[in-house]
Amino acid sequence: MFDTHAVARALTEADLTPAQADAITDAVRLAAEHDAAAIDVETLATKSDLAGVEAALKSDVAAVEAALKSDVAAVEAALKSDVAAVEAALKSDVAAVEATLKSDLATVEAAVKSDVAAVKSDVAAVEAALKSDVAAVKSDVAAVEAVLKSDMAALEARLNARTSAQETRLIKWMVGVGVGVAGLVVTALRLFGQGAAP
Repeated sequence: MFDTHAVARALTEADLTPAQADAITDAVRLAAEHDAAAIDVETLATKSDLAGVEAALKSDVAAVEAALKSDVAAVEAALKSDVAAVEAALKSDVAAVEATLKSDLATVEAAVKSDVAAVKSDVAAVEAALKSDVAAVKSDVAAVEAVLKSDMAALEARLNARTSAQETRLIKWMVGVGVGVAGLVVTALRLFGQGAAP
């Protein structure tokens, strides 16, 4: 039997007003009475009916379980096959990429070696050209040095000759001056000597 008092007390304890609790309780009681009046005893299931339904349900569950196991096994086999195919494809792709990388590396290495050889050749050519230029400059410097030495020797010879000539002229001039002075002295002595005589 439906206990309206217990339901109303539970609703009131859930913070509903007494009026709200009574209204809800009445609505539930009326629904329960209506459902009880509508029940047809002839349509109620017996224990035998329930046992048959249970057996049918067990059979259906077993069939579904067997089907699920079969489906799971099929999916698992398909997944394993797909995983194996993907793994084989990945291995093939990795091998192809590795081969391409090795080929590219070999090409780059060959190009680098060729470039290094070309640079070495260019360096050797520049070094040889520099050595040749240095030798030419040394030769030019030696030639200029020889010309300068020759010019300096000629200049020194000319200076020595001029100095010698100047020295000769100076000596001559000094001798001339000395003779002139001596002549003047002699003349002066004569003049003074004659003037002093009685």
